Amino acid sequence: MAINMRLASICTVAVIALLVSANNLGRASAQSATNVKARYHYYNPEENHWSLDDAKASCAPYYDNQPLTWKKAYGWTAYCAASGPTGQAACGKCLKVTNVKSGASKTVRIVDQCKRGDLSLDALVFRDLDTDHSGFVQGYITVNYQFVSC
Repeated sequence: MAINMRLASICTVAVIALLVSANNLGRASAQSATNVKARYHYYNPEENHWSLDDAKASCAPYYDNQPLTWKKAYGWTAYCAASGPTGQAACGKCLKVTNVKSGASKTVRIVDQCKRGDLSLDALVFRDLDTDHSGFVQGYITVNYQFVSC
């Protein structure tokens, strides 16, 4: 009887672990997207003295008071994709963005919103990801992204 109870406990723990794993897997897939158009935008953070307000970024009311190290830690992007948080909830979060064609990747911070259903990367970040320069000709690159810790 003790063996049966121990076996039942092990099975219960295994089922709980599977449920937690499945829940986390679903959450991870909701926090990423593939084959998204990423365009470029001239935020010019240095010329704008690293001010989100001066760069006219929609997240400025929530994050313009952050220290300079926070603002400089990652490239900037507008986030307007269909997957993940929206509006103020997206502000300040980070994405790992990967160029589908070249595999080049960068981590960026969401500082702005847009309406096209894609990403608008700061031009310097876009340039780093656009390794063959075809994106500037087309006006966009195709990327995958996932939310990551900043």
